[in-house]
Amino acid sequence: MSNAAPAPMQTTEAHRPRHSHRVMHLIMLLATFCWAANIIAAKEALTGFGSMALAALRILGAALVFALLFLGRGKPLGFRLTRQHWRVMILLALCGVTFNQIFFIGGLARTSVAHAGLIVAIGPVMVLVLSCLMRLEALTVLKFVGMLVSFGGVAVLTTGKAGQGNAGHWVGDLILLAGSAVFAYYTILMKEVADQYDALTLNTLAFGVGAVLMIPFGTWWVLGVRWVAVPGQAWWGLAFMIVFGSVVPYLLFAIAMTELTAARVAAFSYVQPVIATGLGIWLLAERLTVKIVLGGILILAGVYLTERERGEENKEQEVGNRK
Repeated sequence: MSNAAPAPMQTTEAHRPRHSHRVMHLIMLLATFCWAANIIAAKEALTGFGSMALAALRILGAALVFALLFLGRGKPLGFRLTRQHWRVMILLALCGVTFNQIFFIGGLARTSVAHAGLIVAIGPVMVLVLSCLMRLEALTVLKFVGMLVSFGGVAVLTTGKAGQGNAGHWVGDLILLAGSAVFAYYTILMKEVADQYDALTLNTLAFGVGAVLMIPFGTWWVLGVRWVAVPGQAWWGLAFMIVFGSVVPYLLFAIAMTELTAARVAAFSYVQPVIATGLGIWLLAERLTVKIVLGGILILAGVYLTERERGEENKEQEVGNRK
């Protein structure tokens, strides 16, 4: 999946040992760092693999690791998927894994790390847009203003002349935006099944089905890879994307969600683009431009406005439920 945090998953366990919130914050910060560093790793992997081949290899690698962890757990499957469940799972995998990775890596290949980090951070706004269009959530003035501000930030990033090479190219930015859209739909769909499976089972199913769905898109490109010409940095980048870009952060996220609220976890979306931009400047010698700073301020301000309004609505609902 992309570096955006997945939808919160509920748990059916009646008793769970409670840990320090400070530890949970550190766990979530580590997951956020993994997702930010994953953008750097993808840039390195793209030096040896085409975007479609890299997307296919990342999905397949993550699917295999999740399957090994699932089988190593030693527990039976414990449930049977009905035809309706399979339809939902296929749609989840298609949006959250297959299309998301095609757009994420394809867009990243054509833009900068800073742009990628900022556009990925717009995920909560994309979820809000789709929720309002699907009439799952009411559209308020503050939410609408937040949307406009965030998309204004994207407009700042994507307008003007492209930089040298792939840095800051508007085509890549728009492809990444499409990836945020399909992942937002995945997030909404996740609410239907999140309370039916644990984190490992759900990720194993999603990546397994996603790997199968990736076959018609990525097989030709994987077969065309010149394996002997792939540099070592590309292999390390791919390995990082599989382990620390997919498996580790999603499992850490599931642990953090046992105690932290969804609103608290969403706050870490503000940290990810800062970490990604810093790593891009340090490791890839990317430049921090006025356009990136201005666009970033607008995007994060829009995310803040929309999440603040939604957080207040959730508090009002909780108070109403207690009465």
